[in-house]
Amino acid sequence: MNNTALALLPLALAYIMFTLGAGLKLSDFKVIAKYPKAFFVGLINQVVLVPLVALAVVLVTAPPPAIAFGIMLISFCPGGVTSNMLTYYAKGNVALSIALTGVVSILSVITLPILITLAFDHFMKDQANSISAIKIGLVMFLLTTLPVSLGMLARHKFTDFMVRRSSLLNGLASVFFVLIVFAAIASNWQLLQSQFTQIGLELIFIIAILFAISILISRVLKLSWFDTKTISIETSIQNSTTAITLAPIIMGVSTLPVIALPAALYGVLMYVVALPVIFLIKNKN
Repeated sequence: MNNTALALLPLALAYIMFTLGAGLKLSDFKVIAKYPKAFFVGLINQVVLVPLVALAVVLVTAPPPAIAFGIMLISFCPGGVTSNMLTYYAKGNVALSIALTGVVSILSVITLPILITLAFDHFMKDQANSISAIKIGLVMFLLTTLPVSLGMLARHKFTDFMVRRSSLLNGLASVFFVLIVFAAIASNWQLLQSQFTQIGLELIFIIAILFAISILISRVLKLSWFDTKTISIETSIQNSTTAITLAPIIMGVSTLPVIALPAALYGVLMYVVALPVIFLIKNKN
């Protein structure tokens, strides 16, 4: 990936987060009061359970440090519009999905810098460079929180226009997502060929385990299937675009580094696991 394309990565992520915000309105967050138990289960799953499951898989399979850190990086990222779309197809609680995505995306300006710094110090301790939690926090604010807020403001100020153009905006965001994923794969193609099986299995294990545990937790807590389907998708689907965009910033390089590879592969494999699960649970009430 050349320097020009790499420089456009943050702009692409900011646009994707803008479209996420453009799909939000303040009334969407009323669902938190309507489904408080389901919301907080989903929130804790996203912030706590996902990194713990990823860490367990990484410790058991012991991939190379850069791959291990890359897997942890994707586990720290919030969900995205993909989880909202898959919740819709699963006939789940789309309002709850949107609220969870929005809140976790905003919280990521705090959670991501802390978790990334801890993981980098553990898995990448032999690297010559160090990272700054403050810098990552600022980057997250500029690339996620600010665009989401601007998207919500645009939706509030220009409601009719934003609603009419929502399909176009979301379609363009999907194009950016696909281009980012394939750019990351192409940049690390040789490594992917040699480690595809191991990385792929690790990611599939993580996604499958998250689906199973999140459904189990929801059923133990006696949540409805309407909310259970939603929480399982929100827990299992992460925003790989965020991880890919952050990778060169974290490593301080002008190309997509190895740590971006798990996120790129995840951007494909999440559909491989999620779609069959959604097919099984969509009509269960």
